[in-house]
Amino acid sequence: MAQTFQLGSCLVEVREPVPSPRRTLILLPGWNYSRTAWCEKSTICAEALRRGYRLLLLEMGKSIYATRAFPETRSDWRSYPTLRTLLDTVFPELRRRALMHPKRTFLLGLSTGGRGVVLILAHTGNTFTAGASLSGDFDPHLDSRDPLLTGWYGRYSQRWDEVDNPMRLAEKIKSPLFLAHGVADNIVSYQHSQRLYLRLKEVNPTLPCVLHLDPRGKHDFAFWEKYGKLALDFFEQYD
Repeated sequence: MAQTFQLGSCLVEVREPVPSPRRTLILLPGWNYSRTAWCEKSTICAEALRRGYRLLLLEMGKSIYATRAFPETRSDWRSYPTLRTLLDTVFPELRRRALMHPKRTFLLGLSTGGRGVVLILAHTGNTFTAGASLSGDFDPHLDSRDPLLTGWYGRYSQRWDEVDNPMRLAEKIKSPLFLAHGVADNIVSYQHSQRLYLRLKEVNPTLPCVLHLDPRGKHDFAFWEKYGKLALDFFEQYD
């Protein structure tokens, strides 16, 4: 059973398990992926439903989970949801509708959706039980010509270092975090996840955090399916 509704600029789809849900999983897509990509290109949705998760699928379009649109943001990207859309509109309304379990809500994102998981956790304290980021991008200094970052934040500048920089925000993360990246990923370098993990260990050594670097892993659903299931196993520790 599924229902969809609009919350601000974000379309939300809800899929319910049978019997009634015991917990909630918010699935975050990567840049320009449909909200249903997780379900259509992998078995993660079916597996999560089997484990008793209510699924919340968010339509993010060409968002990279930036705080907001800036003057330099491409005009054709400004209508997509931002981090503030989620924090100020989507999550409060989902809580009001009792769709986010108050003690068992988890985040799972791929690619820029993985970046989204980390940014959300850095701004929400202990709201979410745990998060998992697969193939995410976190260190803006690794590629000063990144077309997605330039498209949202403008040319490489001080803003890249000070605004929405997961490396700087790492110390604010309070929830357990699962990180996975393919070393053979030719879209987003595995160094992003490696550097974030090392940064987390530096600023918050007691934070439950694991990193999986797969020597053969690529930027594809074969990788995301494998480590998405391992992320669900990781969540079991905190349920």
